[in-house]
Amino acid sequence: MAEKSNINHDSNNNDDPRKKRHLKRWLFTIFLPLGLIGKAVYSTWKALRDRDKKLLEAERELPTTAPYHRQRRVVQIGGGVPLTATVFVPSGEGPFPAMIMVHSWMFWRLQCDWLYAPSFARRGYVVLTYDCRGWGTSGGEVSCAAPDRELCDLEDMITWMTSPESGIPADPERIGITGVSYGGGHSFLAATRDPRIKAAAPMNGWTDLYASLVPNGCWKAVWSIALFIGSLWALKFNLKNDLVRWLKAVVLERNLTAVKGELEERSAIYNVDDVQCPMFIVHSWNDDLFEPNQILRFYERLKTPKRLYMANGLHGYDAGRGDLLVPNRIWDDARRFFDYWLKDEKDNGIGTEPPVKYYTPWNKEMAEAEDWPPPGVEDVTWYLRGEHPATINAGMLLPEPADKPEPAQTLINNTVSNLHTSGPSMLRLNVLDNLPIPGVPFSVPGDSMAFTSPVLDAPLEIVGAPNVNLHVTSSTKECQVNALLYDVGPRGFCRLVTHCAAMRTDMVPGRVEALNVELIACAHRFKPGHRVRLVLCAADPLYVFPSLVPSFYRVFHNPTYQSSMTLPVMEPARK
Repeated sequence: MAEKSNINHDSNNNDDPRKKRHLKRWLFTIFLPLGLIGKAVYSTWKALRDRDKKLLEAERELPTTAPYHRQRRVVQIGGGVPLTATVFVPSGEGPFPAMIMVHSWMFWRLQCDWLYAPSFARRGYVVLTYDCRGWGTSGGEVSCAAPDRELCDLEDMITWMTSPESGIPADPERIGITGVSYGGGHSFLAATRDPRIKAAAPMNGWTDLYASLVPNGCWKAVWSIALFIGSLWALKFNLKNDLVRWLKAVVLERNLTAVKGELEERSAIYNVDDVQCPMFIVHSWNDDLFEPNQILRFYERLKTPKRLYMANGLHGYDAGRGDLLVPNRIWDDARRFFDYWLKDEKDNGIGTEPPVKYYTPWNKEMAEAEDWPPPGVEDVTWYLRGEHPATINAGMLLPEPADKPEPAQTLINNTVSNLHTSGPSMLRLNVLDNLPIPGVPFSVPGDSMAFTSPVLDAPLEIVGAPNVNLHVTSSTKECQVNALLYDVGPRGFCRLVTHCAAMRTDMVPGRVEALNVELIACAHRFKPGHRVRLVLCAADPLYVFPSLVPSFYRVFHNPTYQSSMTLPVMEPARK
């Protein structure tokens, strides 16, 4: 027995070195990459900081023939928060027209300093960029374009720039503003409240912040959480910050309306009539953070001289990349717009061009129009009807409403996901050579329901936002329906065209209620021989936060309750 005990003891001693080597191997595998990533991030930050200082020092030594020079300033704005700014001053005698540029969320003023400001400074503009409060090297905490903080900061920066004490040769009667994403939202808001701004070019900004994050009553969890994580530095990890309070209300309390009032205060759509300056609005069809719907509504209601450029890329990509490396028509048009209004260059051509330009993915070109919606676009309504004779668990889309009773169809909300989905947020492959986002070619009873049109005998072009009007009952007070619009090819291949969701929390169980789903605005061409398909399901967690209450819904389509879909159809394509 003693000998056996010794053998076991020796075996344990042999295992200890192995365990230690195994532990060291895992520590090396995990911590070495993390250490290298941390070192890379720190080194990048230090290099950018040092590069900014060295560039400023070098440009102070430029000869007097240089087109412009830069100055780094720290400005104590009215609230006592220090904001770090860069001022680009052209060579020559002033005063010069001035541009305010506001950076994007999670970025510093360096974004504008590198990509946008130099081209304006070379053309005779004073350009002011600054780190918004909480970001970069400025003080304070971010509160997402609060009217009593960030927007006051912006107004204070304009006051400082045009004051004699600043020494900046900026003309107070010729001030413009632009920015991408967060800067675009600032540009919209500033144009509604500061009459000193004489021209504005908001790019990929928002006009309705609540509708952006809670479209049709559904919370966009992926985007919201990503934006919050990206702002941890700017809110200085303060658990009482506005953004933390909003996230608690939505996630822990599931109270979406608790943040509505504060988000609406940060939305220009409610004060569009106060805009007094011309606007050049830039946006993108595939911007699924700030959907184009709100931008198009703002443009339609805007009464001042206006221009619209609807590109195709993901959020902030088309305008955000600037034209430092490759030409960019957006910034060419933006500079001509500001030259027209701030430098009185009335012969640069932009005043005679159609004010609306929008990307058409079927031919990869920019179409032009005199107004929005473009002339020739008419609403065409198709009605949801009963079973399609050639498709399992699918109804029909027909131009005539039902003239006899049809059985209602059932959707089950399992609170997790359905077979059909809009795909991952932020990654829209269709912006790359119009690549398709494929869909499931069939529906499972209870999981989803599909309604398909007859085969098209002519091209069908839609430009704008489709609408789905449903009549539904719910087994609980909550009801969420996701609508996905597909283009179905002759062989049954489905590609996603657009989508969105709608939710109500005031349903009376068992009572038929109306539910409207406005889909994301788009431009798409259905080819002859293809079909239009509408799919309805009850949960899509990749895009919106699904209802957490297990329930089932019934969708009605009969002479009394006529559920339908309305498409904005370009008239020539409909003939």
